[in-house]
Amino acid sequence: MQLFGLVLFGVWHLAFGIVHSELPPGNVFESEVDVKNLMARLIVLEKSLKGEKQRNDRLERTVSSLVTELEQTKRTFEDKYLALEMQLQKHLDFKTEDLSHTPKNIANKTRKRIIPNDKQRKRGADWLKPEKSALTNQDSIKPSCVVRREHSAKLQRRLLQESIPVTPSTVAFFAQLSSNIPLAEATGNHVMVFDLVKTNAGNGYHPSTGVFIVPEAGYYVFSWSFRNSDGHYHSTELMVNNSVESVIHLHTDGGSWLSGTGVAVLHVNKGDDVYVRISALSHYGDIHSDNYGRSSFTGWKLN
Repeated sequence: MQLFGLVLFGVWHLAFGIVHSELPPGNVFESEVDVKNLMARLIVLEKSLKGEKQRNDRLERTVSSLVTELEQTKRTFEDKYLALEMQLQKHLDFKTEDLSHTPKNIANKTRKRIIPNDKQRKRGADWLKPEKSALTNQDSIKPSCVVRREHSAKLQRRLLQESIPVTPSTVAFFAQLSSNIPLAEATGNHVMVFDLVKTNAGNGYHPSTGVFIVPEAGYYVFSWSFRNSDGHYHSTELMVNNSVESVIHLHTDGGSWLSGTGVAVLHVNKGDDVYVRISALSHYGDIHSDNYGRSSFTGWKLN
């Protein structure tokens, strides 16, 4: 605002000098018009500065309110943390006290139940001496401080395990052939590349190669299907690395169209390659995939 006052004073000084200067009448009139325009602009500028100042004040109040709320939340969290810590310590002390007194109580009860017989009375007071046992042997009883530390560590580990939920990750994929595999390519050991991806949770399936690289070890369900027509036949194999895990065969009659589907439930390890290929034992003709029916490959992890 001080800067604005200085500017306003300078403008008034300039206007006063222009008005009282010895200028021709025409020039004086033009100078007075310029001064009025300048004054109008200054008024608009002053209003704009006032609006900016009001917005800055609102922003400062908002920031101050947020800082206050953050400090209150922090204090509330610290109070709850201290209360939980005190409850945990009381629980540990109570459990430790029970553990430290249990052997002594059992030993006392055992001694109260002893009834001397005739031979023991003749021996005198020697029969009163207790025999060494697992309960009375001090070498087998740990100090209370050691028991407390071990119990505290076990309880803390159990609480941490219970407080952290384990959410199984989702692994699933579904892909189709975008077009037919022609006779010239549908040969033995040809890997079927299902390049039209519909689902790929976990990003394990690679549409450029047709291979599903297992992201997590476990049990999976795999299924694949393909179409033949007009007397053509093929055997297709579900492969895990270089091992044939399942195979289906489809043979169509002349002028007919058929689809074949295979399903397998397998345990696979992380990094294994799972894919479908045409068997070298039996193959002839095109493998179809179009709007009438798509050849597909899918799989998902059983959680």
